Amino acid sequence: MKPTILFLFTAACFKPVNTQSPEFQAQQRAQFAQSMGYPTKKTAQELEAVIQQQTKDFQRTGQHDTARLEAFAPYVIDGKEGTCYTVVMRLGAGAAWDTGAEAGLRFDFRTPTVNGAGGPGVTGPGAVVSVDCAETSGPITLTMSPLIAGDRAPIGHGPVELEVWSHVLTPQEAAHREADKQRQIREQREFAQREAMEKQQRATFGCGKCDGRYQGCIGAGRSRTVCRDEYSSCAFHEVGPDYLSACPNPSY
Repeated sequence: MKPTILFLFTAACFKPVNTQSPEFQAQQRAQFAQSMGYPTKKTAQELEAVIQQQTKDFQRTGQHDTARLEAFAPYVIDGKEGTCYTVVMRLGAGAAWDTGAEAGLRFDFRTPTVNGAGGPGVTGPGAVVSVDCAETSGPITLTMSPLIAGDRAPIGHGPVELEVWSHVLTPQEAAHREADKQRQIREQREFAQREAMEKQQRATFGCGKCDGRYQGCIGAGRSRTVCRDEYSSCAFHEVGPDYLSACPNPSY
């Protein structure tokens, strides 16, 4: 009986999880909400503290709009080169966050040059979203959606007021940002070069190892078909799915 019990237990352990099921998403939402400190439960005082922190050295632009949480359309800012923007959201009368916002919301922005995600996000009866600094003039588009991918629960209902704040970079700040940008580009390039070198080294070693096994297989008098199959299996394991382009055909 023990093998049967073990089999049933193992099968249960590896039962596929439906990540789109309401039950799974509710569990994920609860876990994220806890890890984020229950963002929708924070107080108005906590929201104001975040606003003050995130708008330090910023000025009101005069752009002030009202939207509906249940039908929030992409929000557009007329971005100016060398200017940083932060959007402050406050829930209006009768508005409230709904289930889809419990874990926080994802705020994505798109500028003429980059795409990114802003924050810090939902805080009690509102949200604060930095959309970074514009490198060129043009529209900056902001969208919001549930933090958990595929979550279709409503994020809220009622009116929300949006106010745009801005900060023009000083020459020193602009120089620092450019230096930091160039540093990141350099680090990404160096990382890519290291990855390519390590991949080439793995391919050289793996291809040679599998070719040696192939030669041993042929030397043992086994059929070329069997040896080539074993070579392909070895190369896939040692080099990866792109072994066909990385490894030469086994020598005869």
